Amino acid sequence: MANIAETGLYNYLVESKTPGLKENVKLITLKKGAQLYGTSEPFTDIFEIVSGAVKLGGISVKGKDYIYELVTPGEFFGNLALLSNDTFCEFCKTLTATQFRSYKVDFFKHLMTHDPKVAEWCFAKIVYRWNKTESMLANIRSYEPRERILLLYADLHKKITTAGNREVFLNKLITYNDIADLTATTRQLAADTIK
Repeated sequence: MANIAETGLYNYLVESKTPGLKENVKLITLKKGAQLYGTSEPFTDIFEIVSGAVKLGGISVKGKDYIYELVTPGEFFGNLALLSNDTFCEFCKTLTATQFRSYKVDFFKHLMTHDPKVAEWCFAKIVYRWNKTESMLANIRSYEPRERILLLYADLHKKITTAGNREVFLNKLITYNDIADLTATTRQLAADTIK
């Protein structure tokens, strides 16, 4: 049987003939700029990006949108009902035409608790996301504002494939506001630094 990290979760589940796959996993395609879910939706499925990219964020106490993460193919996310609290809320907006796999939460929980290979793979994905966040916070603490902006912009200079099978650079999809949010700077400084 193939390694989940190499073939992907869905292909692993197909190959292992996992019961309930068709009823609990569906494919969704959204256009650029669409919202997959909003902050008022306390529970969503668990989503895997097949192609494209999204930004995750929230709404400040002043009512302004902000983002805190970009998610790309192979990554998982969701407004996790797994946390069992109602204080967690986020929105998810597409940066480009994006295709997702949507896993029902109970099915995903069952996979993690009944298949050690899935659990091991999922823990690796969680640690990857933690590392991404910790690295971003470390950059905010370690570098001057302009350096943070340039580091992020260079880090995001990677190609992704959209749901329409177009290759685009991730750093060309985000706005100066997005860069400012991800680097704890201002939109104006992001614009001045990148020009």
